[in-house]
Amino acid sequence: MAKHIPEPKGWKLLIEKVKPKEKTAGGIYLPDQARDAESYLSVCAKIVSIGPMAWRDRETGEPWIGGPWAKVGDWVIVPKFTQFKMEIDGTEYRFINDDEIIATVADPSKIKVYT
Repeated sequence: MAKHIPEPKGWKLLIEKVKPKEKTAGGIYLPDQARDAESYLSVCAKIVSIGPMAWRDRETGEPWIGGPWAKVGDWVIVPKFTQFKMEIDGTEYRFINDDEIIATVADPSKIKVYT
């Protein structure tokens, strides 16, 4: 991991938010408003780093039964409004708790979010 990207501590995970698509599958460039809406609605993120206590009991420090359900590099679905957000070199990152992961997903480009 690059030195300028913070390393999560405790039960936190550092995720990278999915960037909005610039054009459709047919090759039509999306206007800024459509890209902004897609970015806002995106619930997929890629795990960049995992804190040392992730997927461990908060009181005993023992690993959760079944262990971690995601690893660095996995694409995950997280709530729209997650905790601490920051931007580094034009990329949005977020810190989330380990228990905020809703699911893992193989291909985030296939996810459609309905409001």
